Amino acid sequence: MSLDAALGELNARLKAGGHRCSIEQRKASLVLRATLVDRDDPSIQRRQRITMGLPASYASLPDAERQAIELGHQLRTGTFSWSHWDAPEVGDTLSVDAFREAGRRLYEQRFKTETSWDKKWRPALNKLPPSGPMTEAVALRIVRSLREGTAGRRDTANILAQVCRATGIPPENVQAAGRGYTSASLTPRDIPTDKEIERLYRLIKLPHWRWLYGMCATYGLRPHEAVEAEIDPEGNCVISDDTKTGNRIAWPVPQRWVERFELGGLPRPPQGKDTIAKVANDYLHDRGPLPWGLYTLRHAYAIRLITKGIPADIGCQLMGHSLEIHTRTYRRWLQAEKLTALRSNFRL
Repeated sequence: MSLDAALGELNARLKAGGHRCSIEQRKASLVLRATLVDRDDPSIQRRQRITMGLPASYASLPDAERQAIELGHQLRTGTFSWSHWDAPEVGDTLSVDAFREAGRRLYEQRFKTETSWDKKWRPALNKLPPSGPMTEAVALRIVRSLREGTAGRRDTANILAQVCRATGIPPENVQAAGRGYTSASLTPRDIPTDKEIERLYRLIKLPHWRWLYGMCATYGLRPHEAVEAEIDPEGNCVISDDTKTGNRIAWPVPQRWVERFELGGLPRPPQGKDTIAKVANDYLHDRGPLPWGLYTLRHAYAIRLITKGIPADIGCQLMGHSLEIHTRTYRRWLQAEKLTALRSNFRL
């Protein structure tokens, strides 16, 4: 299908959805077209174009459709403002400040809360120089200055590549520069033993942080999932719908930790889902007894499931991620457990 035909289908969807705008190709860019108030005289409305900072390509169509839907919402609700849509044409000289503003605008279009902005997007954009032109070379220099194989390098590259794509800067090399870190790079020395988990529990002074630590260790929870989690009469943990992966049940592994960690009696932290992970890691890891972050307890839980013979298709459900993610992340442990089980079939 040609790009013109794909744009035709996209514009048909926008019309059917009542979004009162369309997307068209103008030179090397994709632009929005709609009846808008005049920049200089708000009493006048006329057909005008809005630059989205997207190159005219198939890869840009999903972002273009999201921006068109956002414009349609603003037009229906009377919240349209030109300040929200100021973006450079593809090929124009782009400043670092404009790049940061485009990053903020892109984030607001895609996310409803400030959590990821404060944790990932703002730190990534703050690594840029204070001023000057923004180019692919600048983004690459930022990414390559970070240690290889780290989550920070991967996340920074991913964010800068997204903003590059939205502003017409080629994103492919920036994205590629951040590759190398995956959860599957975990080694056995990264994972605490059950005895070490129990020993460190006794070093946590505040009871509500002992409770969160115990929940993450016993049920493999992401910290924010513990906020509204409940333990049922069988000792299973019921995770609410309002989490990253929705409602699910997690088994206690091992069962004895439900009592040993006093999960039914200790108070809960007062923080909400958006702040609990950062506050907990500040107290427990950055200034406390843990040599690693809380998420390490989730990895330990996954490996514990494997060593106890729980199949991967059940393990991924207990942890709330896909079988593909589960298998890829914990492949070496799954393979080792399979080989150990097969050994009993042979006389060596």
